[in-house]
Amino acid sequence: MTDDSIDAVHDDEIHAFVDELTKEIEENPPLNCQVTFNWSGNAELAQLVHQQLQIYSVLMRRRHPWMSFEALDSIVFHHDYQQALRDVSERAGRLCHATTENSGVGVAMVVHLDEKCVTVLDAGLALGIAQDEDQDHKNLCIDLVMHELCHVHDYGRKRTLLAHEFLKRKMEGLEWHTFTAAESAWCEYFANNYCTSGISSPDMHPKYVAEVVRDVASDVKSAIREYRSHHRLDEVGGLAQQKVRFLFQCFGYAAGRLVANGTNLEDVAPESLAALEAAGLEAVWHAVVEELQRLDGCRDSWTTFDELKPLMGLVIQTYAAFGMYFSIQEGNVWVDIPFTADTMP
Repeated sequence: MTDDSIDAVHDDEIHAFVDELTKEIEENPPLNCQVTFNWSGNAELAQLVHQQLQIYSVLMRRRHPWMSFEALDSIVFHHDYQQALRDVSERAGRLCHATTENSGVGVAMVVHLDEKCVTVLDAGLALGIAQDEDQDHKNLCIDLVMHELCHVHDYGRKRTLLAHEFLKRKMEGLEWHTFTAAESAWCEYFANNYCTSGISSPDMHPKYVAEVVRDVASDVKSAIREYRSHHRLDEVGGLAQQKVRFLFQCFGYAAGRLVANGTNLEDVAPESLAALEAAGLEAVWHAVVEELQRLDGCRDSWTTFDELKPLMGLVIQTYAAFGMYFSIQEGNVWVDIPFTADTMP
């Protein structure tokens, strides 16, 4: 067989595969919701992005046949991401805030409504998908959108399994300081695990952990030093909660990608492991990865968010590594912030 004939066979296979995907999208489209664009692009580009979303959603559904996007109300691409979140906040009945940290800024979010959810995305992601000049950037944008669609499935799963608690759980005791971080770790782990494909970066999120750990440790310890002067416990506690939640989000991102690829932090991002060790969090990291895998193995049989309690315990250990020791005493939450060499004013 000549090279030309081999190429012809490959071309035939590609055309057959494209025809197969096109037919599946026409007969059973994975996305059956409205997609809106408030951006600098035109209708032709919007149609192209919509087609790309359908194709990659079908491919993800083929990898994971149980994946469902039925809980999705709509997808919104907006040139002013903060304004888009303010708009959807009115429907959600609560303020929705984008992640804003020294180590990263949010550009996509799944917002929970009463019965459905809305995926809000920065329009730059749509523009990235529409262009072909920078394939790496295009792949990154597609991967991020698929990540958000995995959140949609997880939303539908939790709303069905945990209807008595989902968005209704009454926080008690230490949960005020641990629940959101623990759930964030789970959500990002699930989404980054199951959106992983051949276009996904295998090391971006694992390598990112190094920067985040260093920044979070620095920010929390700086806040503790300031607390020595102003004595406003609610202020230092609020900042620490925000920072630790962000850290656990990043743990989830990294763990999901590593587990999906059957790799580990030692091999993929040794600098991140070194940063965790320096912060006293190496054991916490390994325990988080192990617990997330356990949760994934039983995710369709959860009966309560109490499943997250082991993760919440690891959040408490993380606070302690930064110098804040939470406990329950006589039914009340106590936090001890002892003087240490790196938290002195």
